[in-house]
Amino acid sequence: MDQPGRHPDENDDDAPLDEAEAAAGAAAAEEALDESLDERAELVLEDLPGVTRRRDGEVVLLAVRERVFAVLGADLLEVALDAPVAAAALRTPDTRPSPRGAGWIAFTPKAPDRFALDRAEAWLRLGHRRAAG
Repeated sequence: MDQPGRHPDENDDDAPLDEAEAAAGAAAAEEALDESLDERAELVLEDLPGVTRRRDGEVVLLAVRERVFAVLGADLLEVALDAPVAAAALRTPDTRPSPRGAGWIAFTPKAPDRFALDRAEAWLRLGHRRAAG
């Protein structure tokens, strides 16, 4: 059905994907990535103001205003999130509660695909925003 003010041939962003579009999206999502979890984290951290780093054994503690909001290790990201976000994060693959305390999640993706890296990026940004107040 045509909408007023919309050309009948105009692309409708709310329309469901057809089979070809869905297949192309699935194929793109499964493509091998040239990026690791720690590489994505480093790119994100370049955008976040006021982040300090402190090595603690095998991991790096990430803080803003001296408040640790994330921990980065080999194939591991731990982030402090608001309770509702942490609860949602725990329902995603490769994510479990962190031993660091309430609201902390531990993410260890077995095979970091673009969805896993996008989640890690979002969680880092949210953790930073929460810690920065």
